Amino acid sequence: MPQLIRLVLLHGALGFGISALFVGLLLGTDTGGLATLLRGAETHPVPALLLWFFCGLTFGSVQIGTAVMLLAQDEAPPGGGSRAPVALRLAPYRARGRTP
Repeated sequence: MPQLIRLVLLHGALGFGISALFVGLLLGTDTGGLATLLRGAETHPVPALLLWFFCGLTFGSVQIGTAVMLLAQDEAPPGGGSRAPVALRLAPYRARGRTP
């Protein structure tokens, strides 16, 4: 399996695991009476599964995005320059042909 596909699947699964912990803590602490409301629902497991799934999509997307943005760059920057910070110009800019 290609490394990038493995990276996306691994971090997506990690996001869904974090979502399971989050929903478990949310229901365990009965925040806002959510666990009580879900226990009284006729289709008890369906809303909890939907909450986990959509939180998993959110956490998984954030995890994948973070992992992709943190990939190391082994190449030199384009143009062969260095990655040194650019010094700011402190002198005021004067347009040519104008006198103050």
